[in-house]
Amino acid sequence: MATYRSDMSPSSGPSAVRLRLTWAQRRLFVLTVGGFQGLVWGDALLNEGRFGGSWQTALAGLALIVMAAATWWVGTSLTHRGVVVHAVPSMVIPWDEIHEIEVESQLGISTVVVHHGKGTSRRTRLAAPTSGPLGYDGDFQDKVRIMRTYWAAHRERAGETSAA
Repeated sequence: MATYRSDMSPSSGPSAVRLRLTWAQRRLFVLTVGGFQGLVWGDALLNEGRFGGSWQTALAGLALIVMAAATWWVGTSLTHRGVVVHAVPSMVIPWDEIHEIEVESQLGISTVVVHHGKGTSRRTRLAAPTSGPLGYDGDFQDKVRIMRTYWAAHRERAGETSAA
């Protein structure tokens, strides 16, 4: 399997589009983790841990800080090869295997679902772009339009190269 961006030449310019969670979507979790760490360290250093602040609690908070930092990485990239899903584990969905890109709404939260596969149909729900009451993204529809535009342009190219 090739590495991310290995199929792009430097002269081709910015041909990949990265769709991430917005700051508004990440803010509550990141600030909550920061506040938790502040309280734990304040209790451990200033109050001798009377409320449970200790190095074990701070270590648990460190894991949460790593998770909060990872929210910046989570998302989707559109490349020449296909849709790159940045999650654990990462996944590349080639353009010629995508049947449909649709928007699903559940409980007021809109997410993008990619239907793909050769012979069988799989559904992959993308972590970004997304929009909902607690994490509104004003550019959500534009991001979906960009995804569909990339899909239309690149599936035609994939069909041309496989026919040659």
